[in-house]
Amino acid sequence: MTSKTHILISFMIGLFIVSCTENATLEKFDEDVLVKNFQNPPNEAKPRVWWHWMNGNVTKEGIRKDLEWMSRTGIGGFQNFDANLFTPIVVEKKLVFMEPDWKDAFKFTTDLADSLNLEMAIAGSPGWSVTGDSWVEPKDGMKKYVWSELVLEGNQTFNGALPAPPKQTGAFQNVQAGEGIRMKEELRELPEFYEDAAIVAFKMDETPKNLKNLNPKVTSSRGIFNLSELTDGDLDSSTYLPPSSVGENMWIQYEFDSPIAFSAYSVTGAYHSELEQFQGSPNNRSLWVSNDGQNFTKVTDIPGTLVPQTTGSFPKPHQNIGDLPLRPYPLPHRV
Repeated sequence: MTSKTHILISFMIGLFIVSCTENATLEKFDEDVLVKNFQNPPNEAKPRVWWHWMNGNVTKEGIRKDLEWMSRTGIGGFQNFDANLFTPIVVEKKLVFMEPDWKDAFKFTTDLADSLNLEMAIAGSPGWSVTGDSWVEPKDGMKKYVWSELVLEGNQTFNGALPAPPKQTGAFQNVQAGEGIRMKEELRELPEFYEDAAIVAFKMDETPKNLKNLNPKVTSSRGIFNLSELTDGDLDSSTYLPPSSVGENMWIQYEFDSPIAFSAYSVTGAYHSELEQFQGSPNNRSLWVSNDGQNFTKVTDIPGTLVPQTTGSFPKPHQNIGDLPLRPYPLPHRV
């Protein structure tokens, strides 16, 4: 009790001293200076901005115009970012990061920023990547988790090798890296690195039903799809689902001979353009079910995502709808 009392008293005294000091400072503060600094803030109170050099589209004339504009509009400084994002070249000569012309333009920038009293900072590398270059060994580079699966009979000893997981460089499992990875010709061969992380075993209540073994009839709004390709586990290969007329849905339909209960879905094939990550993904996919093939009830929406595979579950009441046929939009594999 005594210790707590001492702490409380000390804290109160500290507040009292700070309060007195602040009041004394305000009383002595020149009101004219306060008004002046409010109308024309000092440099330390001004905002800083990101300033991107996009894909080498940089000239000294452009640098001067940008920095003089920052100075006129009350910006206190900037952080220089050399980025790409597939911006088209609109200058006579592209300035490549850290090459002589780029360094000359950067020196011009620092001198001009200093003369304009603009605080300057720079990213540690081109773009946002500070994790990859020739000095970073594969074991220290950015990685992803990959996995394989094997169903075994219980109460038995297993001796053998587990299936090898995918080794492709890309965002997810065997999905190949797209145009987002740009490298010099002499560095086209991407390094490979693999290391076991964990083996996870769990008991299943019953043997899972394989969609391929259920042998549903596959139809679609347009295009040609077959069950074998839709269930082969290859997430990288794809088949184009042609667009429907305006106002009509695009769909893949699975029709079963008898009612089948489902409680979860897994959809792959949500491939996007390079810049869509800045715009978000469309929430235009959903899962529907019907007992007669004519009247459909929505089971769940499938959220838009940049991840190549989306998995989700839905409430149990939907398991008891006849499930004949089942129509997902777009489809549980490969669009």
